[in-house]
Amino acid sequence: MSLIKKQLHYKGGIIEYNLKFGDQKNIILKVKAGVIFISAPYHAQDWEINNLIYKNISKILIVQNTFETIQKFSFSEQDSFVKIFDKKVSIKIIPENIHATAKKDGFYMKDYGDKTIQSQKMYNFLAKYYYNWFNKRLSQWAQTMNLEYKNLSIQNMKTRWGVCYPEREKIILNTKLIHFEPEVIDYVIVHELSHLLHKNHSKDFWKNVENYLPDYKERSSVLKKSGI
Repeated sequence: MSLIKKQLHYKGGIIEYNLKFGDQKNIILKVKAGVIFISAPYHAQDWEINNLIYKNISKILIVQNTFETIQKFSFSEQDSFVKIFDKKVSIKIIPENIHATAKKDGFYMKDYGDKTIQSQKMYNFLAKYYYNWFNKRLSQWAQTMNLEYKNLSIQNMKTRWGVCYPEREKIILNTKLIHFEPEVIDYVIVHELSHLLHKNHSKDFWKNVENYLPDYKERSSVLKKSGI
């Protein structure tokens, strides 16, 4: 079932949220990138959903207030760009049927006529174009940490910045990391490499991360404020 746009009143203002019904027992509330999402069983009543939001309103507002809306790319006639390592790089969208490519004055892409498709194609291109950069960065950190990995994949993920499969020594990094400064990307790399030693987020895991990045909390906060 598709999302239903809903709202409720709070202290003279409006709280907007997205509601989805499904075959489940409990009402679940999540805040992603500053947006409230509610999933509820089919029999749930509006008052039950509203009560859950009101009960957690303080936490919700804290998350929303710390979230920063950062424009990471734009497709427009006046100014099409993508942020690469936190710097704007021009995108030339042209009607010709061409393969995405990089030139001195920016990236060139075919016009797909749909912003969702355009962004998907852009991220597919960026994943391939910057693969060697990510792999070199990961290799350098693996050497520093005296660890080994066998495989790296760059993918456009919706909920995670990175994933590690210790048993396969495989690491996946989110293509969208390309928008941030290398120092922030390093946090995700060290985080995932540390999972080769510690599968869970135990005290030993965080000690290992801190050993290589004493300021990892500051770097992590940049990602949390931005949202995926």
